[in-house]
Amino acid sequence: MLRDLVLAIGLPVLVLLLAALALEQWRDQLPPWLRRLAERPSWLWNTGIGLIIGLSLLRWLLQR
Repeated sequence: MLRDLVLAIGLPVLVLLLAALALEQWRDQLPPWLRRLAERPSWLWNTGIGLIIGLSLLRWLLQR
């Protein structure tokens, strides 16, 4: 069951964090279409994804 949790929540969180760090780190070296995405404020999107991940974790914990 722990393996399922890691696959369902851990991997998407890891990918999200790595993508955010990559956009911040290499902003000047990105292609123009990715550069435009990196310049947009994303607090609302990140908050929504965080809520989805948090609620999924809570659901998993309550089902145990």
